[in-house]
Amino acid sequence: MKPSLDDLALLVTIADEGSFTAAARTMGLPKSTVSRRLADLELLLRTSLIRRSTRALSLTDEGRRIYDMAKPSITAADNAAQAIAERERLVAGRVSLTTTAALGQYLVAPHLAKLTGAYPDVQIELRLTERRVNIVSDGIDLAVRMGALDDSDLVARRLCLVRRVLVASHTYLERAGTPVAPSDLAAHNAIVTSAALNTWRFDGGWECAMRWTIAAGNMLVAHQLARLGHGIALLPDFMLEADLERGVLIRLLPDYPMEQADAWIVSSPQRYRSLAVQTVLNYLVGAIEPVE
Repeated sequence: MKPSLDDLALLVTIADEGSFTAAARTMGLPKSTVSRRLADLELLLRTSLIRRSTRALSLTDEGRRIYDMAKPSITAADNAAQAIAERERLVAGRVSLTTTAALGQYLVAPHLAKLTGAYPDVQIELRLTERRVNIVSDGIDLAVRMGALDDSDLVARRLCLVRRVLVASHTYLERAGTPVAPSDLAAHNAIVTSAALNTWRFDGGWECAMRWTIAAGNMLVAHQLARLGHGIALLPDFMLEADLERGVLIRLLPDYPMEQADAWIVSSPQRYRSLAVQTVLNYLVGAIEPVE
């Protein structure tokens, strides 16, 4: 049987500290345990390693030989453990985060300057796309998404409730008229983000298949088209606060709330995340107001 690294570290500590009492204090062990473990090591090696006296202790020739061989490895192990501990205390590294252009601009970006100010060694790489990215196969750390989550394997934390509202410009309403009930929407031009999302749903289950001429591709373009008077858009409330206050856009059918959605931040189900990834995740969860 060979001595373990812990056994050799015990011998090195006793020799460096110069007494069993000091070695026990350094290792956080009872003095009797240190003495017993050294005796076990000497029995294992079938040789005396330390000369004991009432005043001092010293290494035997065999003890000195083993000490000289073990000391560099023990020092290297201690240095590695210290480096790992220091790395864990230092939040650093690159974090990739994917989301849509609108969520990135309105929900995520406002918090990034403060986040990186608090953690200057963190780099956040945004990947804005309207495609639902597979973050596991694409090697992405985090994703911010809105609506139902398709992949149950992902770890998800709720960010906030997103209220979707119908809006249009004065120009469009003067030209096409103002709807006063959901049934009026069928006569209007809709601005949809994609051809597949032409059905608008209200709380309570009522829905309307909308007529459209432009599928905008994302909510930012849909927002711009609404401001230009192209038609009625269904957009998240977090995009519209300034336009509604200034009257650039008018909220429609306020007595008929649209179907709401949750915004989530999701990550892969891996057991261990880097400290940087965990820090960004926790920061965004805490910073984004959980509107109810």
